[in-house]
Formats: sequence, structure tokens, C-alpha cells
Amino acid sequence: MYELPEITIRTRIRHPRFRYVLKVVGADLGYRFRFYNERSVLPRTAPEFLITYGEAGDRNLPAHPLLCGRSYDPGDDLANWRPDHLEPPPLCQTSEGPDLLAAIFFCLSRYEEYQPFTPDAHGRFPASASHALRFGFLDRPVVREWTAAIGRRLRSWFPGLPDPRRKPLIFQPSYDIDLLWAFQYRGWRGYASGIRDVLTGEFARGIKRFVAPARRDPYQTLPFLEGIHRDHGLHPTYFWLVSDRTHTHDTNPHPIPEEQRTWMRQLAASATTGLHPSYATSDRPDLIGEEKARIEGILEASVDRSRQHFLRFRLPDTYRQLLRQGIRSDYTMGYGDAIGWRAGTNLPFPWYDLEREKETRLTVYPFAAMDVTLRSYLGLSAGEAEAEVMRLFAVAKPHGGPFMLLWHNSSFAPEYGWGGWKEMYVRLVGHLTGSESAKTG
Repeated sequence: MYELPEITIRTRIRHPRFRYVLKVVGADLGYRFRFYNERSVLPRTAPEFLITYGEAGDRNLPAHPLLCGRSYDPGDDLANWRPDHLEPPPLCQTSEGPDLLAAIFFCLSRYEEYQPFTPDAHGRFPASASHALRFGFLDRPVVREWTAAIGRRLRSWFPGLPDPRRKPLIFQPSYDIDLLWAFQYRGWRGYASGIRDVLTGEFARGIKRFVAPARRDPYQTLPFLEGIHRDHGLHPTYFWLVSDRTHTHDTNPHPIPEEQRTWMRQLAASATTGLHPSYATSDRPDLIGEEKARIEGILEASVDRSRQHFLRFRLPDTYRQLLRQGIRSDYTMGYGDAIGWRAGTNLPFPWYDLEREKETRLTVYPFAAMDVTLRSYLGLSAGEAEAEVMRLFAVAKPHGGPFMLLWHNSSFAPEYGWGGWKEMYVRLVGHLTGSESAKTG
């Protein structure tokens, strides 16, 4: 069995924040960090790779008070900085230079989201309130850049140290299934929508609501998506909204139609399935358990993955509630109003509960961009959106790891303003998987 190279650190700091970030950075680089034990009474050989943190010496990493449990306001460090895609932003400055470990912790812990902010219309922390968007580095996986810089520094100190682990960049599609049919199984809401379409001039769409067969429903794109996945050997993740329609933003049919149940069970055999906790769960966390039980009853299997509907979550409350209900992987880490990396990384990472100062059992899976953000928030055409996604992909490629997108089954319907997006998505997946010959399925 391969043993990870071991980096020994001499320091007086033992705070949980410091231990956490060493674990995360070590996992990315393929190294293991351990603390130097000066009190050992047993004979031991000198560590092969010994560095210090916040101590005097040539092989010393600067120490910032953030990793000692102190508070931090990045405003002073960033006040005179202008976006520079050659250098990462200068967070966590010390008299000896930036503490890259502290900067990584600042991003991964979502430290700024624990500070006072003005929520958006959905009660969310908006990208516009983040330092990353305000100072121009949201579109960079800066945590990976800092980690790579630490790796280069270690290699310069220890030429005999193996190179950091390298990973290819792998596209990972994920989908939120809010509403599987635009026309079918809508009940009185479907009839009301049809009448509204006619009254607002959408005659063709209004008529389709009443005459289109289920197989021609513009939202039922699962056969199309599964064809793309088969062509490219992709393993997608589907998140299903199964609310009891407590809130108007929760649009799924309830009870869940048998045809949808069949699709859910069929896809679970070849894809990863997760819960899409409803809009109301941010205000009524008890609903998470009810919805989790509902989807597990349909699948006759346990479900421990989730992504919040409308990306609606607040730290630390939502993540604590997910953990209480048995969720172990969350995929909500991204913004609705901007693209890029909310936590500064494309790698999954363990959630650190900042108020309780401890690492938790919840793993966070970030995504790079959402279809609704590209079209509705940023106002991009299909071609412009494709270019933006490819730009993010190019930025992340040197660092490797997963490249996740958030898409919806409903984001291909020309009837609802998505003309050209189906063809674009076919091209996009071809580019992201290294094959230009994608089929439409």
C-alpha cells in the first residue's frame, strides 16, 4: 500500500482550524501533515521533511491569527488590490507575507457568510456580498492556486519530496428535477397556466398544454439526457423535488405520479440520486426529514445526498439540519446570481462548523455554474453561456478534479425561452468530455 509522504510541522498552534486546513491541503497535494512532538521520550529519527509554522527559521510558513481562532476582516488586505489573474488575491497578510493556509480556511469555512449581510429576495447570501465577486476572483479556484503554491514551496525546500498528486479535470453533470412535465400532471394549476398562456398571447403553448402527449412534453428531457450520458460514459447525479407543495416555489406534482416514481427508480440504477429539499425547508427544517423519508420510500433505498431548492441555505443552520436528518453530502455550494467557485475550490471538502469550531461529517460538493444563472441572471445567449462555461473549465484545468455543472431538465424548452440551449448543451458536453461528436440521443 502506498504511504503518503509525511510533512512534519513544528508549531505552538493546535487550534481545530489549523488541523482542519492541514488535512484538506494534504489531501489535495497527496501529503500527510503531522505535528512535531518535542515531548517524546522514545528514541526517534529526525523528520525527513520538517517545517515550522509561525516560528523562526528558513523553512517557515507565515502564521495569521485566523488559524488561532481570531476574527478577521479581509477588507484591509484587499483595499488596494486590483484583479490580477497572474497572482491570487492577498488574503491573510502577515509581516512575512500571506498565510496561504489561513486564506484557504477563510474560503472553505465560508467565514464571510457568518458575518452580517443583507440577504437577497430568497433569504440567501448573494454573490454580490462576497469578497470574491467584489474583488474579481470568484471565477478562479483560488484555494487550488494557494494549495499548488504551498506544494511548490515544499518542493523547493525539499527536492527529494515527491511531486504533488496530479488529477485530470473531469466533467460531472448534475440536474435538479423540480418539475418533470410542463403540461402533464399539473391539475388545476396546469389549466390555469394554459388559460394564462392564451390570454398573454402564448397561443401555441397554451394549446399544447391540452393536446400534447406525455412523450412530447418539453420538460420531459430525461431520454435526451441519458442518451448524452451513454455516449460519453458520464455518471450524472439527479436531485428530485418531492415536496408536499408547502410553498408556491415548490412546483412538483404531489402526490408523486406513478410515472415519475418509475423514472426515479429507473435512473437510480445507473445514476446517483439525491434529495432536492424544498424551498420551505430553510424555514421549516422538519420538512427535510419528511421529504427524505418520501424519496427513500419511492426508491426503497437510503438517500444521503442533497441540494437545496433555489440554492436556499444559511450557515450553519441548514447544514446542521441536513446532518441531523442523515444527509452526508451536499451539492448547494454555488451562487444563483453569479458563476464561479463560492468556496474557492472545485474539490469536495468537509464542512467546518465555524460556530462550534469543528470539522463535521458533511462533505460539500461545489459546482461551477448553473443554467438559470447564465440565462436569467446574467442574460446570456446560448452561445455566450457556452463560452463562459468553457472559460471556467480552462481556468480549472491545470488543477484537475471534478468540474460540476448544475442544469435542469426544463432548460431546453424553446416554449419557455430556451431556444438553442439543447443544441448548445450537446456541443458543450462534447467539449467538456474531449469529444466533439456528441449525439442528440
